[in-house]
Amino acid sequence: MKKLLFFLTFAVAFSYEIVSLNSHIILGNVQKNVKNTIFLKSTYNSKQFQWNFPIVDTQQIHPLQFSVKKKFYKVYLKNNRVFFTIFDVKKNEVLEINISYKTLNKQKFLQIQPIALPNLRKKVNAKVIVEVDKNWEIFSQNPLFYKKGEQYIFEGLLDKKPLMEYFWLSLKEANWNINIKNRIYTNQSIESINVLLPKYFKDGDIKVKKMELSTNRKNTQIIQNINNTSFLFNGERTQGFLAELNARITNSIYSANSYKHLKPERYLQEKENKTLKKLAEKIIAKNPNIPFYVAIGQWVYNTLKYDETLVSKHMNSEQILSLKRGVCEHYAQLYNDIIQSISVPSIFVTGVGFNPVKQKFEYHAWNLVYFQDKWIPIDSTWGIFSGKLPVSHIFFYTGYQPLMMYQTYEIPIQEIQTEIEQKIDFIP
Repeated sequence: MKKLLFFLTFAVAFSYEIVSLNSHIILGNVQKNVKNTIFLKSTYNSKQFQWNFPIVDTQQIHPLQFSVKKKFYKVYLKNNRVFFTIFDVKKNEVLEINISYKTLNKQKFLQIQPIALPNLRKKVNAKVIVEVDKNWEIFSQNPLFYKKGEQYIFEGLLDKKPLMEYFWLSLKEANWNINIKNRIYTNQSIESINVLLPKYFKDGDIKVKKMELSTNRKNTQIIQNINNTSFLFNGERTQGFLAELNARITNSIYSANSYKHLKPERYLQEKENKTLKKLAEKIIAKNPNIPFYVAIGQWVYNTLKYDETLVSKHMNSEQILSLKRGVCEHYAQLYNDIIQSISVPSIFVTGVGFNPVKQKFEYHAWNLVYFQDKWIPIDSTWGIFSGKLPVSHIFFYTGYQPLMMYQTYEIPIQEIQTEIEQKIDFIP
């Protein structure tokens, strides 16, 4: 994950005070533009007023520009630290210093942008304005910022602590090519096997522009059932079977609020769970100022520890609570059961999500919770509670079900090996 930090370092003599800090940031489609304006007030007359600050940035800057309004100055860069010398500064004179730069955005559909202000030695008035390109949408929660029109604004006093916020952005709409290969290998040739795949994109609010199902064997029947697709291989002895899906889809950051085909009454708990209900009520009581579904999501996010050794280990909520560890399916399962315990409809969703740390798509799970006549997406694994998920969260199907199942009576199940390969390509 790319990080950009910007901190001021004060001259040893503290020959000035900072009157205010203003930062104007434009998060664009291919680059980020930053303009910082700092007003410094000199505390005494100085022939050579000196000031310096470091730049810590893992992204390449294109370019770095400086100016001091109505003053003669010189600048040099050393060890990622910029040194200013400003000549003939009078006592109580206010200096306006501008620092501007650009960074390139290498990610085409997802951005994670840090917004930072420096650590100061006393309270200072600060204002940050963040603007977003029309094709992008912020989906993170940033409580220090308020929205005014198309701008996100922070205004307030910085009290010896830096301001550090991360803005998560997604394209508003995206097109994808999706390829999923499901392979089955056997130790000996068999003639008949039934491979069952989930019904991809069923009940989701995704525009499927094209979808094809294919196999590597001629004598194969493809049968569309209500909740799955059956690939019935018959009449040809072989050791390798392939069931493949190719699709072109369009999804939107706003589409998650629809899901018109999902009936909320179908997603309630069949049997009361008093333990989870008591837990839910306790969480809600401790967080009266935020929506209940956010409070429960934050509790799951903060309580469980992510543990990749538990991939493919299915557990119920009691086991998850006891272990307090898991992966996305366990976060989503626990959240689902807690929400349903208070008679609120909730759905477990299976799909893929783009991991910005690993820079690749991975199978992922999240939830839909029904509130005020609409389905609201929640990702308690990644801590996304804004009611929007990025377009890189691609809906496959509802419920917890294996990515592939199979039936055969010719050989023991332990002699069968499976492999699933997914490839997700963004279409610019």
